[in-house]
Amino acid sequence: MKQRGLNTIQRDADLRRRVLDPVTRSVLVSQINGTAQQKDLSAPTNCDGIGRIRHFRQHVVAGWPTNPLPIFPASRWLGVDPPPEMMAQVYQLAACAWRCWYCYVPFASLRADPSKSVWKTADALVDAYLALEERPPIIDLSGGSPDLVPEWIAWTLQAVEMKGAARTTFVWSDDNLSSTRLLEKDGRSLLDAIATYPNYGRACCLKGFDGASFAFNTRAHPDGFERQLEILSGYARSEMNIYIYLPLVGPAGPCSRSQIEAILERLTAIRVDLPARTVPLYIGRFHTMVDRLDTQRDMALERQWELLHHWQRMVPALAQIP
Repeated sequence: MKQRGLNTIQRDADLRRRVLDPVTRSVLVSQINGTAQQKDLSAPTNCDGIGRIRHFRQHVVAGWPTNPLPIFPASRWLGVDPPPEMMAQVYQLAACAWRCWYCYVPFASLRADPSKSVWKTADALVDAYLALEERPPIIDLSGGSPDLVPEWIAWTLQAVEMKGAARTTFVWSDDNLSSTRLLEKDGRSLLDAIATYPNYGRACCLKGFDGASFAFNTRAHPDGFERQLEILSGYARSEMNIYIYLPLVGPAGPCSRSQIEAILERLTAIRVDLPARTVPLYIGRFHTMVDRLDTQRDMALERQWELLHHWQRMVPALAQIP
């Protein structure tokens, strides 16, 4: 039977080759200027249009639980009390294997298109960050899908340390849990190296709470959800400082308590503290994604509130994320 949905493994391998130059230690970074994403930004782009400032806020929207990421882990490293808001310098890898309908990045910026991106070394990106007149305390390596090129994370951490900025800089990166590279024999030493940096945290982005919601959200085969959990399990056995984002959106159907029970059981089985490290990800409407909305996706935006109700009844509110 022909596989339904995007082939994650094949697309990951192809895109990795197109966004990584191992000889020059460069990665392909999105040019944000001139894209639809620019209309959603609260501050102008910087670093010649490839960087942007993101405002991470604990308050999300009325009725939704606060989001402590990455404010809490960053504050611990920086030795400050967690503020309501922290700013971060964001760079975006120019590729992703999936097409999540709620993604804030235009799909045209996820194709490793050289006309919409530029090659940069981690050293150059860190230098540009350090040169900012009002330098935020966080570097956020986003995408796209940074897990396509885990070397980028390691190179950035090395550059921050070598330039004497580690004590005042927390590095945060997204991981779509689409690539097993760090868990393979050749990647394990890289995983261990990344895990040694105390000024680093990783947001593992589940793309649903089961196979059906994963496929609905990503356009990939439902089996990709199991692969996400396998990758998460591998990370959980390491010393890497990981957290989880969980979108509560999926296809039409009853909003069942059992759906939340099932994902909580899966997370607990991987590592007992993972539910406490999981943040429900609010999906709101914004400029980049409104043209992707249809009746089912509109319903999913409403449905997330019902699923959140089940989540809140089962996961006690924590004063502080681990």
